[in-house]
Amino acid sequence: MKRMLLLAFLAAAAVPASADTWSAAYNGTIVSTYADGRVVRVYVNPDHSYSIVLPNGNMMRGVWNDANGMSCFNITNPPQPPGARPTCFPVKQYQIGDTFSGQDSTGSFIGKIVPGR
Repeated sequence: MKRMLLLAFLAAAAVPASADTWSAAYNGTIVSTYADGRVVRVYVNPDHSYSIVLPNGNMMRGVWNDANGMSCFNITNPPQPPGARPTCFPVKQYQIGDTFSGQDSTGSFIGKIVPGR
């Protein structure tokens, strides 16, 4: 019985919690700088929602989830055109100071997680 409990504990510990993927960003900001110089700010929340503040101050909102080794962000407001693709990144436990590259419908960017909102 003890052996079964130990194996169950070890198996659970080996599986990363998907909710932790962006936990460093919950109290921080993802600053994304596009190839054309645009800078947007992304605010990720533990309830799997997020918001984007565009350079002109307008805001977009969406949801994110982890599946199949990818963490994908889908814009829900404003509604996206049919066939719009989410922006996805490999699942990992992102930390303050991490940088990563991405591509969305408006271009390629480098994101960096910085402290503070």
